[in-house]
Amino acid sequence: MYLVRRIVIAVFACLTLLPCCSSAQQTTVTELSTYLDQAHQAGLFNGNVLVADHGKVILRRALGDADGSQLVPLTLADRFYIGSIAKEFDAVGLLILAQDGKLALTDPLSKFFPDLPPWAATVTIDNLLHYTSGLQEPDWNIVHSDADNWKELHALQHLNSVPGTHYAYSNNNVFLRRRVIEKVSGMSFEEFLVKREFPKAGIRNAVIDPADAEPLIAKSFDANHKQDAPIAPISGWVCLSLDDFLRWSDCIRDFCLITPSSTRQIVTTQNPAWQTGLGQAEMKGDQLLSHVHDGSVFHYRALLMMDAPKGRTIILLSNQNQNNIYDIGNAIDAMLDHKAYSPLSASKND
Repeated sequence: MYLVRRIVIAVFACLTLLPCCSSAQQTTVTELSTYLDQAHQAGLFNGNVLVADHGKVILRRALGDADGSQLVPLTLADRFYIGSIAKEFDAVGLLILAQDGKLALTDPLSKFFPDLPPWAATVTIDNLLHYTSGLQEPDWNIVHSDADNWKELHALQHLNSVPGTHYAYSNNNVFLRRRVIEKVSGMSFEEFLVKREFPKAGIRNAVIDPADAEPLIAKSFDANHKQDAPIAPISGWVCLSLDDFLRWSDCIRDFCLITPSSTRQIVTTQNPAWQTGLGQAEMKGDQLLSHVHDGSVFHYRALLMMDAPKGRTIILLSNQNQNNIYDIGNAIDAMLDHKAYSPLSASKND
């Protein structure tokens, strides 16, 4: 595996050195690279970065270690857990099924799972997509598997609020979105992604719930390089490389899986501060103007910032969370606009 990783590093190093930019753009790329090098050398960023501007990828960097040993360098082919951003895949899956006419966003949860308690008759698919179901967060002290999550939901007698009235970012919404996809499609969630979503999005190397021995998976670790032992309590977490992440972002922007109408249904909220299954986004007519989503799990941190009018996408994947991912993303955005930005500091927090 070590030899394979070395070959991958060499290949991707050659690719990143290919000329792609005008003189002015190359100056910006140099500024970006210097900033990222300084951030890494200061111990403020360990991870992979992709920057596209005016519709072209201008920078792809892998900086730091692939695991806590400090012996294995990251490569551009490494896949990262992306935390809550992985929830986009189940949100899009429900909208695909709605477009197929196999469900409606107004359908109550009880239509698919009549054995759940009476509250399921009041929770709609739309509530699950917008985190307005009234469901509480799973009790992670007792929920260690999908079976545990089902058991807890079957024992739940009351919602925290009337569905549709309050926003609460609960992973029970995500768990149930994935289970509805399985029920309606007749496929496992993983099979649905592999057959219905990945091919059209052009995703080639994603892995779902990877085993510990899976190659080219960045392992997360803390500031002292103590490596996490990630065991996701519920299933369905997609790990992406930079390039596959960009393909996914482009797919959402270009409506390759769900229509502008479907996209508008999910990104429209009662309050602009509320997130949806696609994070936060803005549409004008049938154009997706912006799409921003961040995710975290263990010491992983991921950020997507897409600005369609500028042809810009910024992707940050870190396996050593320093609570500064937005600082870095905003600094990159400012550099691309030739604006001032705040120097990165260890004292900054998201």
